[in-house]
Amino acid sequence: MHLRSSVILSLCTLLSCTPSIASAQDVEKGKHHKHHDDATTTPAKTAATSTNGTTSATPSCWYMTLHGGNADTILQFDTAGNPLGTVLGATPSSVGKVHGLRGMLRLADDTLLVIAAWNQNTQILHFGVPDANGTRPFLSVFAKQDANNPLMIHPYCIAQASDGSIYASNQDSNTITRYAAPSSPNAGAPIDSAGNPSTGAQAGMIVPSNKTDANGLHQVRGIAFGPDGLLYVADRGDGQVSRWNVSTGTRVDTLLKKKDADKTPIQLLFTPDGKSLLVSDNKLNCVLQVTLADQSWKILVPASAGIDAASALAVDLNSLYVGSRKGKEILRFNLADGTPESAPFLQNLPDNPEFFIPGRVSP
Repeated sequence: MHLRSSVILSLCTLLSCTPSIASAQDVEKGKHHKHHDDATTTPAKTAATSTNGTTSATPSCWYMTLHGGNADTILQFDTAGNPLGTVLGATPSSVGKVHGLRGMLRLADDTLLVIAAWNQNTQILHFGVPDANGTRPFLSVFAKQDANNPLMIHPYCIAQASDGSIYASNQDSNTITRYAAPSSPNAGAPIDSAGNPSTGAQAGMIVPSNKTDANGLHQVRGIAFGPDGLLYVADRGDGQVSRWNVSTGTRVDTLLKKKDADKTPIQLLFTPDGKSLLVSDNKLNCVLQVTLADQSWKILVPASAGIDAASALAVDLNSLYVGSRKGKEILRFNLADGTPESAPFLQNLPDNPEFFIPGRVSP
């Protein structure tokens, strides 16, 4: 697939217009394995559902954040991979420097939350519905790290429960914290598992760090709510993907362990049918697929596919998109069997791709 040239903002002109052929080889499937639960009982389900960008509809454009560099905005691409410029409107001076963009979350009203994970000014920003040019106007600072929200340090990923509350995974505190829904009167305020205001040194904490709880997280990265109402968590440091009951803050079980399949899980995404969980691993350079019904797993996209430090995960109806961080590419695969396309979907990006999500979906 070739990227067509267009007149866009200067940042996007750094993108290549003619992708080279990827070095993907024939995909070899990993063997299926059965992984046993750590817990003997399953707690009651919560009302949460997956709202992390997985969609059975067709995206009408794609959004991407980059790690590092000077790309302090979201880049936008059409479904053929052509750059459409940047997404975010100007923010007022009171917001401060917007830097280190990470996870994004498109809400049901088509507004957008995006993490700006600069340690000196960590915040989650809320942007409005796109205008005719695809630009989203700034609405508000949804949440920020301060004395009332001390655990939100270098957040990586955000997810939304069915009650509208927002959960954030925080790299530097290795916790998962919860915030009141964007539509609520106290939007963005830290809340506890019961939805009550939460204050103090552990404000909003739902899942703890292993520094305060032996069963806590070591190096948290991606999070996603599953169809079972549980919160799925990638722990890069422990090489695990676990499930948590957010009503009690307790670990239910561990789906993947370092000794079995995983090494450094980064991002999590459910398939559109909700039957499987996809996991990107940035040291094994592969994508694993866990079947929820029996907790068996396989390597859907192996290291031989040419991924260099796997990051972003996104899907449309039939395709899986995977970020190759060090390769500065977005690669595309057949969602059913992991077969790679002959060329990258995007390549020669100005920095390492971090998150890649449907920016909007067709009706």
